[in-house]
Amino acid sequence: MKNSLFLFLIFFSFYNCFAADTTLLNNYHDRILKVLNQCSMLDSQFNNAVKTKNPDDIERARVRLLDCTSVSIKQIDSIESFEDDAALKFSCKDVLKFYKQMAESDIPQVRDFFLVEQNFLAIKKEFEKKPVKKHSQEEISAYNLEANKYNQALTRYTQITAFIDAARKHTLYNWNASEKIFMDAHKARP
Repeated sequence: MKNSLFLFLIFFSFYNCFAADTTLLNNYHDRILKVLNQCSMLDSQFNNAVKTKNPDDIERARVRLLDCTSVSIKQIDSIESFEDDAALKFSCKDVLKFYKQMAESDIPQVRDFFLVEQNFLAIKKEFEKKPVKKHSQEEISAYNLEANKYNQALTRYTQITAFIDAARKHTLYNWNASEKIFMDAHKARP
C-alpha cells in the first residue's frame, strides 16, 4: 500500500509538471494565434470585397489590413520567446509581413483594376447606345483605346491575383508547418 501511494505521488508530480508545461505552451500559442487571427480576418474581408468588385470596399479593407499589420507586428515583437525558442513568433511575423506587403503594394493594383473596369463598362454602355454604323472614326478609336486599356488592366489583374493567391498559399503553408513543428517539439520535451 505504501509503495502504491508513493508511485501515485511520483506519477502525479510528473503529470503536474507536464500539464503545467502544456498549459504554458498552449497559452503562448494562443497569444501568437490571437494576433495572427486579427489580420487573417481582415484578409478574408479583402477577399469578400474583391467579390463585390467595389473599389471603395477594397480600399477600406486594405487600410484596415495595413493598420492591423502595423499594430500586430509590434505586438509580436513584444511577446517573449517560449523557452528561448522564437520560431513560432518569427513565423507569425512572416505572415504579418506578407499581409503588410500585400496591403501596401498588391491590393492597390487590384483596387485600380476595378476602377478601370467601372470606367470601361460606363464607356461601353454609352458606346452601345448608338448603332455601330453611326459612330464616327474618332468615337471608334476612343472606344478601342479604352478597350485596350481595360484588356491590359485585366491581364495585370489576372497576374497580380495569381501572385497574391500563390504567395498566400505558400506563406500559410509555411506558417502551418512551423506551427506544427514548434508545438510538437515543445510537447515532446520532458
